[in-house]
Amino acid sequence: MQLHLAQLNVATLHQPMDHPATAGFADGLAPVNALGEAAPGFVWRLQTEDGDATSISAFPNPLTIVNLTVWESGAALREFVYRGMHRDFFRRRAEWFEAGSLTAMWWVPAGTTPTVDDAKARLDFIERFGPSAYAFEMGQQFPQLVVVRRELDHPDVGPMLEQLNRELLDSEPEGGTCFHSLSEQEVQQGGAFFVAYLDDAPVACGAYRRIPGAPDAAEIKRMWAHPDARGSKLGAAVLATLVQAARADGYQQVKLETGEHLTAAVGLYTTFGFTACEPWGEYVGVAHSYTMSKQLQ
Repeated sequence: MQLHLAQLNVATLHQPMDHPATAGFADGLAPVNALGEAAPGFVWRLQTEDGDATSISAFPNPLTIVNLTVWESGAALREFVYRGMHRDFFRRRAEWFEAGSLTAMWWVPAGTTPTVDDAKARLDFIERFGPSAYAFEMGQQFPQLVVVRRELDHPDVGPMLEQLNRELLDSEPEGGTCFHSLSEQEVQQGGAFFVAYLDDAPVACGAYRRIPGAPDAAEIKRMWAHPDARGSKLGAAVLATLVQAARADGYQQVKLETGEHLTAAVGLYTTFGFTACEPWGEYVGVAHSYTMSKQLQ
């Protein structure tokens, strides 16, 4: 799978774009952007009809602006950032911006353009879990991780679900069943299935589906990570992807069901803001079942 590198930089101006103190930045923006588009390895940048992204309100502070781009490689990005006109422009940033800019980088399948919400989710991930293969900063080295949608009949999906089922059955307390099947129809109509690839190897998965009778609610399903890759924050990466995708699909709430004995899973969900809730549908009365929910803003 060919991957490209997405990067986000968030910084807050001392003064508005039309203020005299910001003139040096405003005047240099167009030539620097043009230089970037002509740079080897450049793929895409976020911009409005004005040719830049300074008017995009992604954060409450109107002086906070975002730079979101995609590059063929980290080497291509570094070559542009730390050489020539951009290097000189970059060195003057303290004249125009407050200290403490935020950055995030992550891999995307070639041909994919990230949204501002996608990028903000990566920033949130770094804040919550620290740098990882899912979201990192300039100069940091991690294996290449990408989480992509797959159909249930994709050859990478079946073996993972089989291993997940075996693990759940082996760990299940007597008298309790804490998992149910996921159909192709549920994935295609109001849901999605995702596979995480670490250095091109399928190592984790997860899905969500629409909850019958609750059109504004989705259920997280089939969360699994390969035992050899656990500890790499893969479960958190998949869950972050599922929550963001469900939000983008218009869901206002996500729910899930797990086993009360699966303490690591419960801990992960709690970290993401899930709290215990009343069981619904097929989970009512199931022994050892533990249901949780989270509102999406």
